[in-house]
Parts: sequence; C-alpha cells; structure tokens
Amino acid sequence: MTGEQGKDNRFGVIAVEMNFVDQEKVDKALVVQSRIFEKTRVKMPIGEILTEMGAISVAERDEILKTQREIDGNPKPGQTPSPPPKKSQPARSAKKEGNALDISVSKDKLTASAYIDGKVPVTEFDVNDVKIMLHAEGILHGIADDARIKAFLNGDTSAGERWTIATGTDPIPDTPPQITYHFDTDPLKIGTLTEEGLMDWKERGQLPQVKEGDLLAEKIPGPKGKEGMDIYGKKIPVPKVREQRFKCGKGARRSEDGMRVHATLSGIPKLSVAGDISVMPTLHIQGDISLATGHVTFDGHIEVTGAVEKGYRVKGGSLRANEIHDAQIDIDGDITAMNGIFGATIRAGGNLKAGHIHNTDIILAGDMAVEKEIIESKIEANGRCLINDGIIISSTISARMGITAMDIGTKASKSSEMIVGIDQQLEREAEAIKSETQAIKLARENLPKLLENLKKRSDQVNTRLGEVAQEQDKCMVQHRRLQEKVEAGLLKQGDAAAEKLQMTITELKAKQDAYDHDVAQLMEEDESIVQEIAATETAITESATKIQELNTRLETITDTQKTNHGVAMVKIGGNVFSGTKITGPHSSMVLQEDLKRLSMVETDKPDHDGLKRWRFELTPFR
Repeated sequence: MTGEQGKDNRFGVIAVEMNFVDQEKVDKALVVQSRIFEKTRVKMPIGEILTEMGAISVAERDEILKTQREIDGNPKPGQTPSPPPKKSQPARSAKKEGNALDISVSKDKLTASAYIDGKVPVTEFDVNDVKIMLHAEGILHGIADDARIKAFLNGDTSAGERWTIATGTDPIPDTPPQITYHFDTDPLKIGTLTEEGLMDWKERGQLPQVKEGDLLAEKIPGPKGKEGMDIYGKKIPVPKVREQRFKCGKGARRSEDGMRVHATLSGIPKLSVAGDISVMPTLHIQGDISLATGHVTFDGHIEVTGAVEKGYRVKGGSLRANEIHDAQIDIDGDITAMNGIFGATIRAGGNLKAGHIHNTDIILAGDMAVEKEIIESKIEANGRCLINDGIIISSTISARMGITAMDIGTKASKSSEMIVGIDQQLEREAEAIKSETQAIKLARENLPKLLENLKKRSDQVNTRLGEVAQEQDKCMVQHRRLQEKVEAGLLKQGDAAAEKLQMTITELKAKQDAYDHDVAQLMEEDESIVQEIAATETAITESATKIQELNTRLETITDTQKTNHGVAMVKIGGNVFSGTKITGPHSSMVLQEDLKRLSMVETDKPDHDGLKRWRFELTPFR
C-alpha cells in the first residue's frame, strides 16, 4: 500500500468515525477513485471525490483533513486543501491512456471537447464519473448539464464525433465612445443632391466660426464591457479596444483626459481628411491676389473677394475665391472657386468646389464637385467627382470613389478617360518607393565588395607599415651605435676612418628621415582607409534600414489598397460618346458607340455565358 493510499484509507476511517459519512459511501468513493486513475492516470484525493459526490460538505472535508494531520503528527494550521490540479498548458490534448474518453481543451481555454473512443452507450462510467474527470482536469466552469452529458454517453448526441462538453464565457469589450463634433464638418456640402437628383449650386455654404475656448468635439463613452471566464474558472479581463484618439492641429487643444477638444483661438474650425481637428485664423483679402498683394502664404483660411491672378502662388490652410487664373495653389484643406478655375496647378488636402475647370492639373485628397464643365484637364481625386448637371470634355479624371456626370464628350472633341476605384496617389507613391528601393539595392550591391577591397588595402598598408617600421628601427640602432663611437672619441679627427664614419652617419640620418616620411604617409593612408571602411559599413547598415523602412511603408500601402476599396463606377445622366475609355482596378473598356443614361460598374459576377471575369457592366442610370 502506497503512502497516498494509506492517507486515503485513514481519511475514510476518520470520516466514518466522525459520523460524517457511512462506510458504504467511502467504499464507493474508493472505487470511483480507482476508476478515475485507471482512465485518466490522475490520482484524485478521496476527500475531493466524497465532496463531488455530495456525501460530505467542504467544511466537513476540511475538518477531517485537520484531524488527519493531527493524527499524523503534522498539523498545519490555516493550510487549505489543495484544489484539483489544473493543466497549465493552454492548448493540450488530454488524451487518456488506455481509456475510452478523450478530453481536449482549445488554445483560448474557452472550450473543452470530449470524444468517446469506443462503443456507445457507455457502461464503464456515468455522468458523475465524467464530471469528476473534468474536475480532476481543473475544468470547473461552463460544464454541460447532466441531461446533455447523459445523452452524449448514450450516443444520442454527436455519436462518433467530438462534442463540446464545457464552454467558457467570452469577455465583452467596451463599446467605443461616440464622437460628437460641435461644428459643421462639411460646410460646403460638396456632393449634396436635391430630391430630384440634381446638385444645388445656389447655396454656397457658410463657413462656421468659433471663439477661443469653444468646445469643438467630445467623446461620449459607450457601455462598459464584461469580464469573461475560461473553463478553468479563471476570469478573462475585458479586451482593450483601440480607442480613436483626437488628433489636434493648430488652434485646437485636447483635454487632459483626452475626451474633449477646445479651440485655442478664434477662427474657422476644420476636420481634415486625415481626421485632424484644427482652428484656422482667417486672412481677408479685398479684391484680387495680384501685384498689390504678391504671393500669399498664410497658415489659415484665405478669403479672397476677387480672383487669384495669373502667375501668383497661394499656400495656406483653405482657400475661397471667385476665380483662379493660371496660378499655383497649394492648400491643406478645401478650395472653393465658384466662378471657375483656368489654367492652374492645384494640390489640395481636402475637397474642391468650382463653377467650371479649364486646362487645369489637380491633385485632390477629397471630393470634387463642378457645376458646369471640365475641359482639357487632368484631375486626380481620392473621393468622388460630381458634375451632375455638366459635361466632361477631353479630360483625364481619376476618382477613387466614382464619377457622376451629365455628359462625357462631344461629337467633335478628343476622347476622355475616366479612371475609377483606383487610388492614383497611393499607386504613384508605391511606384516611387519601388524605384527608390531598387536604386538603393543597386547602389548597395557594390558596397560589400568595396568593403572587402578596403580591408585588403588596409592589411597591405599595415603590412608595409610594419616592414618600414622594422627598417626604421634597424637604421636607428645603427645610427645610435655609430654616434656613440664618435662621442666616445675612439676615432681621431681627420682620420680617413673618421670621415667614412661621419659619412655613414649622415647617410643613416637621411635614410631615417626617409623612413619617417614613409611611416607618416602610410599612417595617413591607413587612417583614410579606416574612415572609408567606417563610412562603407555605415552605408551598408543605413541602406538596409532604409530598405526595411521602405518595405514597411509599401506593405502599409498594399494593406490600405486591399482594405480601403474604392468605387469603380461611372454614372451618366445624359450622353457619353464613343471613344471614351473607362478604367478600373481590374479591367478597362473603350466605348464603341454613343450611349445614353447608364451606369458602368466593374464586376466579376458571372456573365451571360456563366464566365466569371472582371469587366464593366452597363446598366440603366438610376
């Protein structure tokens, strides 16, 4: 009899003597203990089994254990009985040796499944035995009820399959706070349609104004989440939700708790395409931007009552003018030119609204709305291009979120190209990154060989330096010995030997000076090589780091392109003429005939022949 068996027997004897349980139940518990060990190789204490059977209470079990320790002469006041052993492995296969039941736990510890390796119904063990086995494994929470376990053992449920016998409770994350903006984030209402489906151009929109200290935005907290619990009874904390953080630009300040944003100056509040909140001061220009004003650079909103004249540059936060003529415009936010844009070059980080656009190059981060016409222009917009009541003539327009126009082309005009669903700016950035990466790789290819050659040169120089140093030492030794003879007066003045000795000393001195010069040159050369080696090693390291940074940026762009899909659609309310080219992310088409009132949408749905391929599908305009 082992020590553990002896303890279990003594526990049973004490339990009977203390009238907590009768001998029959103790005997049954010992049988259950033996059966569990045979099937699971887990030695479960007899006290735990009697407790699980409901024969004794936890308090009675603890009192029996206390008495047993006193009898064994090893009292441990205050010590609590060890809980059922838990398996610490998060994803283990609890395959039992030589038994008919297999229990395994998922990696997240939220489910336990059981499999009966044998015939059903099972007669070797019952529901109580299964629950004791689970408890022996430390599985305490989410166990199926007795009726379901019995149905499983009888083969009425999941016969021959794994069956979920215990299920934990998933944690519920906090609901992200709702963001409320206390100003109009789209004051120009670009892209707003009337009930008749037409653009309302009469209302120019009023720019909002705020004062210093005004509340610009706030987060309203959502309901709190709840903790979960795994099958071992261990609490699972509420998952951390990545909360959107207010990004503040000039003129805006985030509160200490990060829940509110206030204005730090008076001006026009702005929410950028990237989500930055800022307040821009306003520069009012009465009349035109011309010779009287010169080029204009202002870190805020620029309000021009007249036009931006030909040849002038404007750089600022946002711009509103009547017209823009052949000017260079670089604006971080929105641009409005209700009387039109002519021959300009424009870059804008927000939306653009204009009466008409002629012969203009535009790169735009947001939406574009035009009242009358776009003629001979090249435009890239990351949002929509809306010209609901107007016409596009001889232009190339790229709009990631789609194009809506009344007409495209005329009988006599050059054909236009509409590019939709593609982020041209990201595509261009990706190509630039690829080109830069390739250039760095080409430059880097020669660096290891250069480094090797430099190290060889350094070795050669140091070898030569050692040789010269040896010759220099020999020369110095000879010179010193001869000089000692002269100083000792061993040779008479005017003697032929003395003259010869003096000549030798002179020659040695000249040779020593030459060696000194060679050493200085070699050391200088070696220092230069050492610096070249250090610079080359730095270039190798920096190029590797730069390539890694570029690859990371390229991966980010690729992920953005995969997840941030555009809208590959062109909608025509009037006429579109033959020769118009439509290009999407996966396909393109050139219209072979004039068409009216239709939508062109890129799709890969099966065609009339059942073939699944990318193409533009033509449907009636709606």
